[in-house]
Amino acid sequence: MRELALTFCFLFTFQILNAQEKDLDKIYNKARNKYATGHFEEARDNYLKLIKLKPSDFVFNYELGMLYFYELNDKIESIPYFEKAVQVNKDTVADVYNYLGQAYQSNLQYDKAIEAYNKYTAIPPKEGVIRVSVKRYIDQCIQEKQKLEQIKAARENAKKEGILVVNSGPIVNSENDDVSPLLYDGKLIYSSARKFDYVFNEYMKHSYATVFVDGQYIKPEPLSESPYDKGMVVDPNWHQEISSVTTDNSTIAVIYEEDIWLISKKGKNWGEPEQLNRKINRSRSNAYAALSGKGDRIIFVLFDRKTKQYDLFQTVKNAEGEWRDPVKLNNQVNTSKNENYPFLSEDGYTLYFSSDRDGGPGKYDIYKCTLMENNEWSTPKILESPINSAGNDITYKYYKSINKAYFSSDRKGGFGKYDIYEVNY
Repeated sequence: MRELALTFCFLFTFQILNAQEKDLDKIYNKARNKYATGHFEEARDNYLKLIKLKPSDFVFNYELGMLYFYELNDKIESIPYFEKAVQVNKDTVADVYNYLGQAYQSNLQYDKAIEAYNKYTAIPPKEGVIRVSVKRYIDQCIQEKQKLEQIKAARENAKKEGILVVNSGPIVNSENDDVSPLLYDGKLIYSSARKFDYVFNEYMKHSYATVFVDGQYIKPEPLSESPYDKGMVVDPNWHQEISSVTTDNSTIAVIYEEDIWLISKKGKNWGEPEQLNRKINRSRSNAYAALSGKGDRIIFVLFDRKTKQYDLFQTVKNAEGEWRDPVKLNNQVNTSKNENYPFLSEDGYTLYFSSDRDGGPGKYDIYKCTLMENNEWSTPKILESPINSAGNDITYKYYKSINKAYFSSDRKGGFGKYDIYEVNY
């Protein structure tokens, strides 16, 4: 009787396991199919189902880690799956340690990253396999760790020093372009090309938001995924740059497809994006726009296809609330070189912009001028060192209420191509 019961139990268990394996095969094939057809989020969801059913499977964890690492462009999210893959298969392929090291590095876990890189290097390569050198990654970890310590020390000394320029750090800044910082409702909003879009086969510049808490920034989140701020996005699938916001945070200027769009709040929610008229948006040649504090004036950039230069123009609202024909700013502001990236102070009497005119230390340098009694702008003056550098310094925004500014620069010593910097006055 006991033998019969054991036989029945074995057969029942075998049937369950066999059915489970069939379910796993079905879900796995679906995950692979979704991956092959470019439906990466659906592929991820199926891999998560697989791992829930079989948490210690090396292949499921490794492939989901790779999906996050590459196609979903979220190295940090790949960490637990690479860690599990290494844990369940200690004789794993060496590449897992390389990917795990890069993921740790993205998460600022530099000591763990170096440890993973060293494990990768220690595994003898298989015959015919060319091993990638990770020395530069180890060097980056050492350098970035030092930069973080310098940033921390600079923040602590900010009140003791004069003008102090500080890199916003590797949480805010990526390996690519991070530009156009501005303050909105207690958040730092900026444009970042940190994620690769496999549909369009390029890094897509999207708007992100972060806040500074307990001495550091938290992980930036796309505005398109925010339940409160997604209305600030014209198109979540294409490049956009929020260039300006009114003092009361009720209207923003967005550069989308090289045109200026305005989005205004309707109560607590954002309204529909409004594309400005063709007297302002000329043949998709607008590079940037600055709103006045009240939102009744715009300083914007037009590209002159004849001279191949960018110049600054102004438009103001008439009594009916319509935008007047744009007027080019005077020859004190506009030169034979490029003028770009304007910003108006909160009171509207100071204009900041970048120009590649002669006389500055770098390529694009930051200048400022003031509105005079005759309603003309004064002769621009270059901002003092260390704000301007030997590189390109752009998208400068100064906030008098906190005596602080933010701008973008490709100067040496950053974490990516263009980085966000802070100026403590």
